[in-house]
Amino acid sequence: MFNRRVLSSHRDVFDVEVKRGGDGSHTMRGLWWPVAHQLLKQAATVTLPRRFLPEARRRFYKNVTVAGNGGIYEVNLDLHKLKTPKGHTLQIPNYGLALAVAQEWAVTKDKIVPSLMHLTGLSYTVIDNPNHETKWDTVHKTLEYLDTDTLLFREDGEELNTLQAKEWDPILEWFNKKFDANIKPCPGLFGADIPDPVRETIRRYLLSYDVWAVNGFLYGVEALKSVILTIAAAERKITAEKASFLSRLELEYQSPDMPATTTHPPYLSTPPPPQQHPTTVPSTFPPLTSLGVADFPLGFGGVGA
Repeated sequence: MFNRRVLSSHRDVFDVEVKRGGDGSHTMRGLWWPVAHQLLKQAATVTLPRRFLPEARRRFYKNVTVAGNGGIYEVNLDLHKLKTPKGHTLQIPNYGLALAVAQEWAVTKDKIVPSLMHLTGLSYTVIDNPNHETKWDTVHKTLEYLDTDTLLFREDGEELNTLQAKEWDPILEWFNKKFDANIKPCPGLFGADIPDPVRETIRRYLLSYDVWAVNGFLYGVEALKSVILTIAAAERKITAEKASFLSRLELEYQSPDMPATTTHPPYLSTPPPPQQHPTTVPSTFPPLTSLGVADFPLGFGGVGA
């Protein structure tokens, strides 16, 4: 027995005959195939969460400039203002950071690879706030790395353990003194026991910074897997280069380039030379001299430091 049904697609109406078989199955006849194909395609579509994964694209601009005043700076690609993935104009409240972002775009040769433009990504995150996080949320995520901080885990091997103690212990002692703590390296894989008062002291320290710096701390901690090294670099206790090296100390120790006659490379035992940093550069970012901005021909007409 046949039943009459009507399916509508756009402005066209089609009569469809639906036949019910003895086994309860249904067959359809009389449906225009292009429409049926479209309906089946829509029914089979699975909705997946949308993620922002920008692909590399060709460089479309010639010149990169920084313009602004009153504490707000913008990066221009030719005559176009750089915008975030959500379409907001990239407005940076720090001249040094604006220079660093501009350099990331200026040194790009043939293709723009967003995954390699870390300070641009940091600026996008602060302005767009894709996860709708408050400053407190960002600090909380940063502190989650403290219990499993790289500097708190030591290897069993005598030689490597000696090297870790020599290079990491002075930084850990400085950190304990700064935050009136007594954090010690922990054996095993269960994480350190951080007292709540110490954790709250570090939380207040991080919350004293603005949202840009707080996100910078999180970026640094995620890269180094160490709250201690990130804060030490921000406070100029060590350079950003040395913080990066110390976070990879075990890998560097196992590297075939490690001299066989010494337990550590000369770089570690040599104190870093004093550096003069521009006062406009926030402490959470490398100095402009190490970024090479001064050597790159950017146009900064009418912009004061």
